[in-house]
Amino acid sequence: MNNLLTRCGALSLRCRDWIVSHFGGTEPALCQMSLLIGALVIGTGFAATYWPQGVGYAVTCAAALALLELALWLARKLLTLLLGRGLGWLLALGLLCGCTVHTVWRGAGEGWTYRVWLFAASVTLTLWLLTAAWWSLLRWRRVTGATVVTALVSTTAGVLLGVFLFINGFSDNYIPRYLALHPRPDASRTALEPSLGLGPYEPKMLDYGPDTALEAGTVNLSWYMSRDTDDITGSYVDAYWDYDLNAVPLAGRVWYPADGRDCPVLFIAHGNHEITTESYLGYDYLGRYLASHGYVMVSVDQNACNMLTGENAGRAVLLLEHIGLLLAYGKERGNPLYRMLDESRIAIAGHSRGGEMVATAYLFNSYDRYPENGTIAFDYNYQIKSIIAIAPTVNQYKPADHSVELEDVNYLLLHGAADRDVRNFMGMAQYENISFTGQGDYLKTALYIAGANHGQFNSLWGAFDQSGPFAALLNVEGLMPEEEQQRIACLFVKVFLDVTLLDDQSCRGLLTDWPAYTAQLPETVYVQCWESSSFVPIADFEEDSNLETATMEGATLSAEGVGLWTEELMGFGGEDTHALRLRWGHEGTYHAALPETDLTEWAVSFDLADLDSGAVESGRYALVDGTVILADADGNEAAARISDYSAVFPILPVRTDKLDFLFHTPAYKRAFATVSIPGEAFVPQATEFDLRRVTGISFQFHGSGQAAMDNIGLEAKR
Repeated sequence: MNNLLTRCGALSLRCRDWIVSHFGGTEPALCQMSLLIGALVIGTGFAATYWPQGVGYAVTCAAALALLELALWLARKLLTLLLGRGLGWLLALGLLCGCTVHTVWRGAGEGWTYRVWLFAASVTLTLWLLTAAWWSLLRWRRVTGATVVTALVSTTAGVLLGVFLFINGFSDNYIPRYLALHPRPDASRTALEPSLGLGPYEPKMLDYGPDTALEAGTVNLSWYMSRDTDDITGSYVDAYWDYDLNAVPLAGRVWYPADGRDCPVLFIAHGNHEITTESYLGYDYLGRYLASHGYVMVSVDQNACNMLTGENAGRAVLLLEHIGLLLAYGKERGNPLYRMLDESRIAIAGHSRGGEMVATAYLFNSYDRYPENGTIAFDYNYQIKSIIAIAPTVNQYKPADHSVELEDVNYLLLHGAADRDVRNFMGMAQYENISFTGQGDYLKTALYIAGANHGQFNSLWGAFDQSGPFAALLNVEGLMPEEEQQRIACLFVKVFLDVTLLDDQSCRGLLTDWPAYTAQLPETVYVQCWESSSFVPIADFEEDSNLETATMEGATLSAEGVGLWTEELMGFGGEDTHALRLRWGHEGTYHAALPETDLTEWAVSFDLADLDSGAVESGRYALVDGTVILADADGNEAAARISDYSAVFPILPVRTDKLDFLFHTPAYKRAFATVSIPGEAFVPQATEFDLRRVTGISFQFHGSGQAAMDNIGLEAKR
């Protein structure tokens, strides 16, 4: 044992002597490099949030460097007093490692995974060796094999690292592969052509609020939110604005058609962003487009609510106050908006936190009291017909601890699969919380868009869904161009407003059957889910935990040939919806037995999503397909193929950051696609099949696979 210890001690001394002989005296350079990296990470991260201009980055980085220099000096003095050694190299290594790990962790956005630690360790080692080797070569003239090789290897690694961090990323090739599974048609529906560009009206624009010709007054939001001045962000926001929350100025921008009268109106609100950005101006592309087609669009400044938490109630009240203000403008003689707005045809839209807020605003619009404090009275009751949510958050605010549940309202949801801010399809939670009584004609529809991110829906937010040094790890090369993402928003928003505010049904199919318009849409993968107020559920899987019971009275459920059959809570995007999960090895069938039902005026409808990530990992790309079989009371059958009526794409392997490519670890994004097959489209297997006496619906899947199903039911034909 003593010999072993002696040998280990001797080896340790030789290693130390070797390091000193080749890299001794490099501690000052290592300390300064670590301080510079730390200042850049801390300074740019701080400036991106509080001062996002060039001078802000310079000042905050310089201040961070000065503070770190002071902290390092004090720490070395303290360690010298306590231990007799300053250990500057160890402090510098700790700072460098901490900054790189934090940056990679924030940039990758996936928690403390092995690849975060591995990449951060590689970056730290590269910078450490690069600095030590070149300082030893240039300052101490140690031209040895070890220093030269280390300098060359670390320089090569450093150049590769710089290229990796500063390029936009890599193309995400799953989109063209998936599109090849569903060829674009040669012809398209001509009904959409008038919506493909600007309309016949000349769009005009005006601003209202402080320092404009249209003074708008203020609103008291102090009942609904507060600026927490105990933390740095709250203190900053409080110092930045020259007003308190009890006197928030109303301000916004209006786009309207020249010579328009009694126009339907859309109010849109942005989400959380730096308060130095006038985010409400970032929807100019949508405002001009809608105004040219005869709509009025009002973009509401909600910066007073930004960089705060728990403020969504205040956002909702602020939006409702803007609606009242603009409707009042429309009644003032001499006002540019006089008789411009039709107060019976109002829609509200929101982006990000604003997308969550609009559902709350619709709820508050019908309330007489604020649910968190009944002493605060509401008196809005505007005629809001439709809600549009763009990449929304969900359940950040729950009125009186209840999720927002709405009834008999039109709802459009748009979300990008490459969103790195709201990373999951969260809006589906709100989608599921919208129900219909069957009275009236309403529609809810959701579109998941491959290649679309969070920020490009707002022209001032752009391609990077993160700011500061963390943005260096984002993969933006795979994003669709901003103009295409905004074109998608324009088309779907305009058609949704046409259908729900003007009762113009000519392009309703875009909201329920996007493949019919594929040739006129930007080329990407779309996943569309929808339901109308005529829907009659057979099985929505919310009633109980019994696998054989259904929602429709008298219906029963069964499965055969499957390896897994369960009903479970699906966390596609945080939504609380129960759905069916099936896994089959060769062929599986799911069957719903019904009371005798006449399907002559109905379509069989269901939501379907692929869950088989293993197939995608192994390169087996195929649409989720199968056969839907109807059985009548006499046992005769009729069949239809799923792929003839909807494109249910494989699970989406999305790579939103560069580490996804480096480690070949995509994030698998799942979303339901609605399949709707008209009753008369089922091909009888025998001449006697009677569509008026259907007693069963079977879903037969071939090959191996795994999928989720939800909302099996009947849709009335239009």
